[in-house]
Amino acid sequence: MPPSFKGEKVGKGPSDLVLDLYSNLIKEIWEMVSALIGEAILAFLFILAIRKLGAKYSFLNSIKVSEEGISLERVREDCRNVTPVEIHRGFQSLVNHLSHLFSALAEGVINKELFPKVFPKFKEADRIISQK
Repeated sequence: MPPSFKGEKVGKGPSDLVLDLYSNLIKEIWEMVSALIGEAILAFLFILAIRKLGAKYSFLNSIKVSEEGISLERVREDCRNVTPVEIHRGFQSLVNHLSHLFSALAEGVINKELFPKVFPKFKEADRIISQK
């Protein structure tokens, strides 16, 4: 756990902590779901979800998706002036929208595998945001 949440250079601020949490979650989702449905289909679903939510949460447009994987390198830079709450809402919306797409595709099989990973991350993001 970093020594501070105040954005000091020594520790990470709430925005960085929330970004780290969701970056790891998105990568976990990619690894798990790509093994179940394949990279091409998963890339297509990610692109659909990002297009749907990108107007409301423009930093999501910085996520780069291809059959080789997902890259969130530019997201951190694009979130410099975005509040932790907005980052949380954007990524939570992305994960929720992906979950709906997965349900339509695989009738809940994928979400059954993902839920135990996703729900604790949402709770952790809420905890980080509430400590600011």
